Amino acid sequence: MPEAQNSMLSYVVLAVYITISLIAVIWVIKDTRAKGRPLSETIGWAIFMTPPLFPLAIVTYLVFRKKNFFD
Repeated sequence: MPEAQNSMLSYVVLAVYITISLIAVIWVIKDTRAKGRPLSETIGWAIFMTPPLFPLAIVTYLVFRKKNFFD
C-alpha cells in the first residue's frame, strides 16, 4: 500500500475509534443517570471510558452495571 493510503487509513481508524468511545461515554452517562446513580459515579465511568481505556472500560461497565456499590 502506498504511504499516503496508509496514513489516511490510520486517520480513519483513529476517527472511528474516538467516535465509538464518545458514543459509549454518552450511553454510560445516560444509563447511570437513568438508574439514579450519584453524579460522582457517572463522572468516574465517563472518565474511565476515554479512548485509551475504552476496550477495558466497556467490558467492566457491562459486568458491573447491575451492581450497586453504595447500598
